[in-house]
This record gives sequence, C-alpha cells and structure tokens, in this order.
Amino acid sequence: MNDFSNKTVIFANGVKPEHAVPLQAVKSAARIICCDGAVDKLVELGFQPDLITGDMDSISDSARELYKERIVLDLSQDRNDLTKAFKLCLKHGWHDIVVVGATGGREDHTLGNLSLLVDFVRQVNVVLLSDSGVFIPLRESAALVAESGQQISIFSFDSNCALFSTGLKYPLNGIKINRWWQAALNEAVAESVKLDFEGGPLLVFLAYVIV
Repeated sequence: MNDFSNKTVIFANGVKPEHAVPLQAVKSAARIICCDGAVDKLVELGFQPDLITGDMDSISDSARELYKERIVLDLSQDRNDLTKAFKLCLKHGWHDIVVVGATGGREDHTLGNLSLLVDFVRQVNVVLLSDSGVFIPLRESAALVAESGQQISIFSFDSNCALFSTGLKYPLNGIKINRWWQAALNEAVAESVKLDFEGGPLLVFLAYVIV
C-alpha cells in the first residue's frame, strides 16, 4: 500500500490526518479531489487540490477565490460531498481511489462515510485510510495481506451472508453477521487472511502495524 502514484485521493472534511500512511497517500497521489470544506485543511498540510466539489457551503472565501478555476459545483441536496466526489471520479474514469480525512469528528459523519465504501465498491477500487488503519470493502471472496498479530475487524452489510475464514485467531466458520460487533476485534495469525463468502459486501478494517 506504499505506492499511491496511480491513485486518486479524495480528501474529505473529517479530522485532518496525522499518520504517515494517509499523509503519504496525499503526497504521492496522481491527483487530489477535495470535498469543499476540507480545502483549508489540505492546504494546511502543504498540498493543493486538483479539483474541489460540493455545494460550496463550507469552503472559505479565500479558498473559493484562490481555487475558483478548480471548483466543480454540485448543488444536489440528496447526496453528501463525499458521494459527489465519488461521482466526479467516475465521470473522469478514475477508478482507483483512496479516501483520506473521512473519519474523526462527528460519529454520524464517519459512519455515513464508511457506508459509502460499500455503496461504490462495485464501481471502483477503493480503500479508506484513517489514522489507525485501513478500511477495505470487499465485493467478493479475497485474500488480504496481513502480519501475524495485526488487528482485524469484519463488518457485513448482508445478514444472510455466511462468512468463512482462514488465517484468523478466531476462525469464522459460516457465521452470519447480524450485528457489527460479531466479527470485530479479531487478529491475524498468518501473512494472509482469506475471507470466503457469497453475498455481501463486507467491510474489513486492518489496523496499522506498529513497528
């Protein structure tokens, strides 16, 4: 996950990232799409937006003037700014996406942003980087690279989805996840964690490994 040079970063208006991984993603991205109110946070980190989208209700006057040629106005009230950023990426054919700055602050915003990963997983390749780990939506069975001892949580958006695993400290043997806590707080015991399921999608959280 260290090479972000072909990725489009969506910089959202949550808490400004501090961890090295999301900061590296912003630094080396092919382009940065900024949700409108997040522009000043991005600039404070020393980066510039390539495009800014949203209804411009929370952008500062100075940023609005400075980046007026980069603004893609979207006044739709039936979707949030992160959704608008996803739609803008799809319009331009940018399908490898890393979301940064979408967590922290109000918990309802964080939950909404996480759910969007699942909404768009069948249209784009996307991960969300927080200051504690990476969220990966899965539309089909997959093997994830991990390290022994790495913390992992799995959330299902399909209560009829039977989930099987290998490489976890607490194996999942056909469990159907009806509550988000049921497959959370697990741990990798191998360099690959295999998740087999039909249905879904799933949302997987892998905590960063402290070295």
